[in-house]
Amino acid sequence: MGAENKRMPLNRQQHRIKRSPSISSMAIMASIILGMILGVATASADVAENDFRYISYHDLLPTSDRFTDVNVTSFSRLLFDVARDQVIVGARDNLYRLSLHLDVRERSTWEVTPAMRTMCQDKGQSEESCRNYIMVLEAHGNRVYACGTYAFSPACSWRQMENLTVTRYDKGVAKCPFSPAANNTALMSDSGRLFVGTTTDFSGSDPAIIRADVSQESARMLRTNQYNSKWLNDPQFVGSFEKGEFVYFLFREAAVEYINCGKIVYSRIARICKNDPGGTQILKDNWTSFVKARLNCSLPGDYPFYFNEIQGMVYSQEEGVLYATFTTPENSIHGSAICAYNMSAIHAAFSGAFKYQDSLGSAWHRQDAQHRDHYECNAGPTARHVSLLDSSKYQLMDQAVQPITGQPLHHTQLERFGHVAIDVIPTKLHERVHVIYVATDAGLIKKISVLPRTKSTCVVEIWRPELSLESRIRTIQYVKETDSLYVGTDTALSRISSQHCNRHLSRVSCLNSMDPYCGWNELQEACTIAPNGDTLAKYWIQNATECPVLTAPVDGGWSAWSEWGRCAQASGGQALGAGDDFGANMDSCQCRTRTCDNPSPKNGGRSCTGMNIAVTNCTVHGGWTDWSAWSACSQTCGMAVKTRRRTCGNPKPAHGGRVCVGPDRAEIYCSHLPPCPAPKQPPIDGAWGPWGVWGECSALCGGGYRIRRRKCDDPVPQNGGMECPGCHLDYEVCNTHACPDVKRAGAWTPWLTVSNGTLPNGGYIEKRFRFTCKAPIADSALLKISPKEETRVCLPDGSCQRSSDSAHSGSGAGTESEDGWSEWGSWSSCSASCGGGQQYRVRTCDKSDCEGANKMARACNTQPCKGEWGCWSDWSPCSVTCGLGTRTRSRQCLSMSGNVIFGNDCEGQSTQYDTCEMPSCDSFLGWGEWTEWSPCNTDGEKVRTRQCLIPTPDQKMCQGSDRELRKCQVEMSNEIPHALTAGASSVTTIVISVVLVVIGCCTASVFATMHMMKKKAKGIKAIQGSPCYGSYPNQYSSLPTKDYTDSQKPKRQSSFNGRNDAGGSKLLANGHTTLTKSNNVNGAVGNNTPKVLAKSFNDTDTATIKRNSHGLNNIRHARQLEMEEEKY
Repeated sequence: MGAENKRMPLNRQQHRIKRSPSISSMAIMASIILGMILGVATASADVAENDFRYISYHDLLPTSDRFTDVNVTSFSRLLFDVARDQVIVGARDNLYRLSLHLDVRERSTWEVTPAMRTMCQDKGQSEESCRNYIMVLEAHGNRVYACGTYAFSPACSWRQMENLTVTRYDKGVAKCPFSPAANNTALMSDSGRLFVGTTTDFSGSDPAIIRADVSQESARMLRTNQYNSKWLNDPQFVGSFEKGEFVYFLFREAAVEYINCGKIVYSRIARICKNDPGGTQILKDNWTSFVKARLNCSLPGDYPFYFNEIQGMVYSQEEGVLYATFTTPENSIHGSAICAYNMSAIHAAFSGAFKYQDSLGSAWHRQDAQHRDHYECNAGPTARHVSLLDSSKYQLMDQAVQPITGQPLHHTQLERFGHVAIDVIPTKLHERVHVIYVATDAGLIKKISVLPRTKSTCVVEIWRPELSLESRIRTIQYVKETDSLYVGTDTALSRISSQHCNRHLSRVSCLNSMDPYCGWNELQEACTIAPNGDTLAKYWIQNATECPVLTAPVDGGWSAWSEWGRCAQASGGQALGAGDDFGANMDSCQCRTRTCDNPSPKNGGRSCTGMNIAVTNCTVHGGWTDWSAWSACSQTCGMAVKTRRRTCGNPKPAHGGRVCVGPDRAEIYCSHLPPCPAPKQPPIDGAWGPWGVWGECSALCGGGYRIRRRKCDDPVPQNGGMECPGCHLDYEVCNTHACPDVKRAGAWTPWLTVSNGTLPNGGYIEKRFRFTCKAPIADSALLKISPKEETRVCLPDGSCQRSSDSAHSGSGAGTESEDGWSEWGSWSSCSASCGGGQQYRVRTCDKSDCEGANKMARACNTQPCKGEWGCWSDWSPCSVTCGLGTRTRSRQCLSMSGNVIFGNDCEGQSTQYDTCEMPSCDSFLGWGEWTEWSPCNTDGEKVRTRQCLIPTPDQKMCQGSDRELRKCQVEMSNEIPHALTAGASSVTTIVISVVLVVIGCCTASVFATMHMMKKKAKGIKAIQGSPCYGSYPNQYSSLPTKDYTDSQKPKRQSSFNGRNDAGGSKLLANGHTTLTKSNNVNGAVGNNTPKVLAKSFNDTDTATIKRNSHGLNNIRHARQLEMEEEKY
């Protein structure tokens, strides 16, 4: 029965249907009966579990890998990346990246938002359907393109192949179906174009074959003509593949050419060109190369029996063969078949005539088309318009694609096939043997070998990959690199080895299995695969030239052990039986069983040897051991006891057994023990008490600090307890406001005659001087000094009158007077009890403007305070590099001011010692010295190494690593950002200017003072306790004077007269060189006349003017001197 014989009955059947409906019914019934009769000769789908070819779920587990995840279902999409040893798995709401042995590498959750899920349910969909089911999973380069239903709102995303990181999201409409129940197929070409067959709307009524350039983000798509049943008529897509310039789609649909005679479903194969440009005006955005043909898979005969509905497909690129599974309709008697097609048969069908219908309702007939280049992907621009017209007319080919063998390779009744996979392997006698793996709707997987010579098929093994019969097989794919079949179901993804040779324990059983993967290894005396892949090895025997021998004796083999379960226990520890029918308080064991059905002994084969039940964890009731010897007394003094013990371990109660009854400990008192001394108190570690109040600020203004203290008294360390950690002092900045201006004025000098007898009435002019200081500082020792003078006019009778504007400075300052001050108040209490404090007194101004400060301070309680401990330093490095050593830390005894006190003024130890443990010295045995640290590498690390000096070290030698790394220290940049520098420069300039002015004033004063002091014979001791004690050792400073004569002598002489020396200057009795009033005002010029404000320094003598920073303290004395002067 050749291909021609099979085609002709089909055509005859069509013609007869047109002529007589009654004959049509008879033909259909005859086809069904013929199918049932022929199906009896094939292997039954209802395989008994005692068939040695059947492998149960438990028996598959030892040679399989399995991946599951909690609350995750529908493992339906697999994308293998063999180069990276990984498989990308698409499931509900999740994407997984697993190794080829199903070890988890990454999980990427892609769940629907609650709002989207609610919206989906509001549209009438079930809660289970309103999830994100992965329906498209394709690779392009090192990226993955994944699409999901996303609660009936399809969405797509580009991800990295190595970590599933989302790089871009994409719209999923027309690329992914809305419903998870829809059948779709997708294929990604090398150019990054996605070819997909799917429904494109919410209701699923608009199916299409679409091309989308997803890698270029192009919005243009090509598709089949919309709502045109001659192109697609409710298709159910099964799969797709590419070959050369074409992409092929396989699907089943309602046959439009049969519509005049009723409804029937045909299997189709459609072809399109990858580079189809699409139409412009005619067939705009539609395919111009779309054609489809029927796939024929039928049993030959006068009335062929057709398996019309394709369910699964796989294309072998190496063989160029297409394998597909077909079934009868769902509502008919179930039957399935496997057919194989080569590419030459497919090409022949697409190269033939078209099937065309002139008008709606007319008969379909054969028609040739003259312009076919555009169907072959090479249409020129001149034939463009004609080709578009043909594309709109012709889509269906007249001839069907016929299988290679003219009939199905394998068919069966009462069974429905689904997904299919294929492997091609060499055997002992043939170079290429095809092995087909097909899934059934009963949850089984059949391994079927195709005999090369006869093209007949043999069922070699039958697997049950899932324990639950309700778990649906959603995909199967064979991977040659692991020689495994990957099975995706509703609940798990499994990797099942293609061979189970170790099931066959004897040579006869091994050879009778006719498994193309297995042979008898005479060296190992076992059934194995080809040693090292060498099928021609002489000691490996194989004769897989026919189907398995089912009539030969089959020795039994044990199944896998069942799960452990509770079983009853009889006396003596024997198990009675499994189950929970006995009481909960009854003694029990844990049991597991196995059966001799892998395979079952058959046709006189030997039964299994060994136990079919394993028992463990039986109930054991506890028993007491013997009493131990009496222990020693619990203590050596006072009241004590001694004890003895026994344990419930003879035997120990286990697995629900009763515990021993009675005490496990006995006691008696110890007598004649001496009384105990007072117990040693346990150590109590110290803890800090609350912080005290803040002390007084160290500065009244300009920024100081203050201190608060706490004590280690909550509780105090006792009985050797640890000291409190941390420091007992806390510092804080205070009084940061700017200081007010402080003024100080020195005492006036005696009156000095500057113009004797020059006035018309014979009077003269006298002047006196003093120094004043004024500055906005807190420390009076830093005051700036400026000279001031006062002038008065004296009459010849000795009475004098001060000028109203006489008080001025050398720089022309305004009038200042000290008059108006009240007497100083009493001194305040000292601010510190030790270590140096301050006390103050104040005065009030009785007029509107007073000269000087209203507050005076002095030091008090300068005796040193008892020291206080500072904070502990960090622990020092350990004293040894290995083994046990010591480390230390120290603290310093500080005064109240924070200075270190040398001596033992603080209570306690200044140094603490602690034990430290370094790595064992054994870790250095055998090692040489470390090398110097290498320069920093690009990673910012330094490296040093050492070598083991022992050629063959044992476990104690050369322990540890021979290489060390450490981070390089990053040097901080000294560059200051330009913006900060610019901002700070202005502030710095102002501060420097102020400082330079202050320094200039002080420097000028110091140089003037030094010049005046050169002619002093002896210095006057500074007043003890003066704030300027170290700065001004003399109370007077020298000023230049000018000779002044007066023709009239005053009536009374000043009390400051003295004897003349040779130089013409007056010497006081105390030996200091001081200007006085002259006793001889009528003398010659230059004789005992003072020189005041000389124009030339060389023509002047010097006068010493009293200078004292304690003018405020001696104000009363100064006023007395002034009143005494005014008498004259």
